[in-house]
Order: sequence, then C-alpha cells, then structure tokens
Amino acid sequence: MDIWILVAIIVFTFLAFSFEWLRIDAVALSSLGLLLLFGLVTPQEAIRGFSNDAVITVMMMFILSYGLTHTGLIDRFGQKLAQMSGHTHWAAAIALILVCGVLSAFINNTAALAILMPVGIQIAKHYGVSPSRILLPLSYLSIIGGTCTLIGTSTNLLVSSMAAQYGYGGFTMFEFLALGLILLVVGFAYIVLVPMRRLPDRAGSSDLTTKYQLSSFLTEVQVPEGSSLVGSNVVDAHINERFRLTVLEILRGEERIAVELRSTPIRGGDLLIVEGLMDDIVSFRDHYGLRLRTEVKIGDRDLSDKNNIMAEIQLSPVSRLTGSTIRELDFRRRFGCFVLALNRTGEPIREKLAHIALHNWDTLLVFGPRSRIEALYDTEDFIPLQQDVKLRLVIPRRWWLAVVIIPIVVVVAAAGVTSILKASILGAVALIVFGGISVQQAYEAINWTVIFLLVGILPMGIAMEKTGLAAMIGETIANAGADYGPWAVIALVYLATALLSEIVSNNSTAVLMVPIAGTAAASMGLDPKPFMMTVAFAASASFLTPMGYQTNAMVMGPGGYRFSDYLKFGAPLKIAFFVISVPLIPLIWPLT
Repeated sequence: MDIWILVAIIVFTFLAFSFEWLRIDAVALSSLGLLLLFGLVTPQEAIRGFSNDAVITVMMMFILSYGLTHTGLIDRFGQKLAQMSGHTHWAAAIALILVCGVLSAFINNTAALAILMPVGIQIAKHYGVSPSRILLPLSYLSIIGGTCTLIGTSTNLLVSSMAAQYGYGGFTMFEFLALGLILLVVGFAYIVLVPMRRLPDRAGSSDLTTKYQLSSFLTEVQVPEGSSLVGSNVVDAHINERFRLTVLEILRGEERIAVELRSTPIRGGDLLIVEGLMDDIVSFRDHYGLRLRTEVKIGDRDLSDKNNIMAEIQLSPVSRLTGSTIRELDFRRRFGCFVLALNRTGEPIREKLAHIALHNWDTLLVFGPRSRIEALYDTEDFIPLQQDVKLRLVIPRRWWLAVVIIPIVVVVAAAGVTSILKASILGAVALIVFGGISVQQAYEAINWTVIFLLVGILPMGIAMEKTGLAAMIGETIANAGADYGPWAVIALVYLATALLSEIVSNNSTAVLMVPIAGTAAASMGLDPKPFMMTVAFAASASFLTPMGYQTNAMVMGPGGYRFSDYLKFGAPLKIAFFVISVPLIPLIWPLT
C-alpha cells in the first residue's frame, strides 16, 4: 500500500512541476509534507535535507560565486569582449561561449550566464545579428561546462552526496573531467556548427519597440488649448484608472518631462506619449477633445534621450518580486519607471500587465529615467540585459579576496586535503569575515528556491528506498537489460534519467534516480559508481525544454525562443551525449 501512495505522490510532484501549479520549491515542500502525512518518512528523515552535505555545499558555492561575480572583473572583461573591433561576430561569440563553458565549471552556471548574457546581447547588437544566434548556445555550453567538475553544478554535488550516503562513495573534484571534457569539446563543435548558424533570426531588432510589437500601442496625443485636461496632472485626471492608459512622457517644446511627470500640470499644446489599446486611446481622445498624431511612429529613439531610456530587465532567481503583480508592487512608485511589456515564453505580452503575477526569468521592458533604470541593476531582484546602460562596474576594495579564495577552495578539495564541504564553508566564512562581501549580501547570494527544492525533494529518495519502490524499479531495469549485458542497463538508466530531466528539474531527477540506479547495479553485482556517474551526466543533459534547466529558461525571453527551438536544436545534442556517454562511462569507471 505504501508503494502506491508514494507513486501517487511522485505523480503529483511530476504534474505540479510540469504544469507549474506552484513554484518549484513549494512543490518540493508539498511533496515533503505528503510524505510526512502518510508516514512514509519520519520527522527526522524529513528534515535530513537541512544537514545534507550537498545542500550546505551548494549554499556555500552560491556565496563564493557571488563574491567572484561582484568583483566587477568579469563584467569588465565582458564589455571589452563586446567592444572588440576588427573581428567578426563569430570570433566574439565563440570567445564568449568558451569563457562561459570554462567559468561554469567553477562557479554556479546560472550566475555565469547572468553575467555573460548581456555581453552576448551587446555583441549581437554591435554586429547587427540576432541575439537568438548567441544566447541558446551560451546556455547549452554553460550546462556542459558545469558537468566537468564536482562544484560545476548542484546536480554533481547532490549525486556525490547521495552516493556517499548510500555507501557507494562520493566523487572527487575533477573525477567528472575525463568524460566532461570530451562532452565539452563535442558540444562546443556542435554549437558552433549548427545552432549558431541555423537558429532562427528572432528578437533580431535592436529597436525594442519593434521587438515587443509596441508600435500599435504607443501614440502621441496633442492637448489643445481649450481641453478640460489643461491644468490637471496625470494623477488628478486618473488617466490610468479611467482609461487604462499609461502616460510615459510630456513633450513641451524642446523639454521632455518624465521624472516629474505625476506632479506636472498639463498645458495646452503639450504632446503626451501614451501607451495602451487603441480603443482606450480613442476614448481618452474623445473625452478630452484631444488630437491623435497617428502618423507619428514611435520607436526607441523617440522615447530615449540622455535622461530617459527604454531597457530590458529580467527577474533574477533570487528576486523578491516573484509571485506579485505589477499593481501589487506599485512598480511605478517603487522603482520610478513603467513596465511596457513582458516576455515569458518567447512571445511579448502587452495587455493587462498590471494583473499578471511575475515569475522567475520573466523579461520586462521598462521605460523611465536613466538613473532609476540603473538603480534597478544595483538590486539583486533583476539581471541587466543591456550593456549600454551603466552597470555595476565599481570594483570593490577587497575584490582580490574572492579571486584568491575560490582557487584555494578548488585546489584544497581536489588535492584531498579536506572535503569540498569543509573547504567551501571555510572559504565562504573567510570571504565574509575579511570583508569580501557583507553578511546581508551572503543571504541575498543564496538561491533559496534551489535550496528548498533540494531540502523538499531529498526525502523522496529515502521514501523510495524504505518502501521498496527503488528496488522494484531498479530490478526491473536490470532484468530488462540483463540479456544484453551491463552496458544495456547503463543505457536504460541514462535514457530514463535524461528524459525525466526534461520534465522536472535535474536535481529532482537525480534524487529519484540515484536509489534506482544503485539497486540496478547491486542486483547485477556491479560497482555502483558508473551508474552514479550515468545519473549525474544524464540529469544535466537537459537541452530539449526550457523547464529542464534554469539557464534554458533564462534565455527564452531575451532570445525570443519558442519551445520548438529547444527540441530542434537540443535533440541532436542530447542524442550525441547519449551515444558518447553510454560506451565511455563503463570504460572510465569500470563496472567491476
């Protein structure tokens, strides 16, 4: 009976992940609650994730990665790369994705992509090519780069920790490198030869009003001398509430008024730049006797000057705004700028924005004073997507601390002097104590969504082992491949893991597959290590969907990708990794 209850909980978890019924951390914690409710795990087992080696190490690596990325050095390098002259976009883009692949092996790949994605967009803009030709390749190589070391991805840390917990032994820092490096070379060659050349030209316009299809939503309205609107300001007239319109600027001769827009009385002869549906604009015109200037096509240059700009921003994985609507946030008052459009699944959303709850990785098109837009980039809620806006390039006084500490952590752990858990804790503590970052920054650096996902999903593996579900599935896989030899079983474990990772997160997949793979190995009398490696590499080989890996979701909006793009260009890479990994894993990590 317990097995079927657990199966039902797993099915619920899969469906909730796939259809986004709740946030992923809420889904994981809900499944944890159900396991407790039905007695499938004890309270002590339920909270074991809070002291799990992998969870603590991932937390420390978030802090160390933050310390490195906030030195400003990588930003400066990225700007230099984006400004390369005398080269084709190929040279700049190839250099960028190589840097991303190497960087992702040593810091959190989401953090690496967050820094380098604006560089990719700027390279595309500089050379007049579409960002879609650069951003998905950048995501793919960040994923592959992360598989090369123990700390490159939380999945490797999680599989290593669970393997040690089950008595199979953990992994060393560079134990993944033998296969990871081969996959990195193959992946790089494929990315350069196929996606970078053949990805469709989407999000190609450098004009954001064109990219977000705003031309029919932006209009100039002239206020005649006798209009009843004269003397009122946009707040007193309740333009937003009554007509569902947003006044972005007042043009008064050579003067452009945006900063003091809400308190500025409207005069006869003023031009108002308004955003909204044409039916609402017509109602606004008729009510106040205004004149529409529909012959004027408004673009980025019409809205932007030395004081006011239009820019793209993306919600970060640690954003505190997730789950709130633009109206609930009172975005205009809180941040001093307007949200003109939103991109979530590769298509722009322009209507009823105020009532849409924000998600991680949503891309927002904002307009407002340059100083307020730049201020957005100084918070941890947003990732900048434009490098022509002044970014955080002030190098901290103790920038060298992270540059020194991270290599020490890697070397000490790789040499076996101490565990990666101890090395990362000491490294993070040193970074804080010696002033590399503040305690508050350390809290903000941690992606708590990932942490609570791990904490909530880890007891699922315990329940699978206790109920016998892992043994049942593992023995079924072993029996199915027994007639064809151990390599066939490796292939089945790889396939199951790789397909599952496209539906739910790679970490959730690893938690479910580690006990199954371990049982399959034990039932055949084989060393479990190659099976653990199979789970680690297959769980990270998530190229077919934007849901399977965070970096894929990050680039969807800025790149203008559709679901079909991931399938078309990710499938050959996924198949190639399967064909390479299955025969090589037993050779690198012997089965007996």
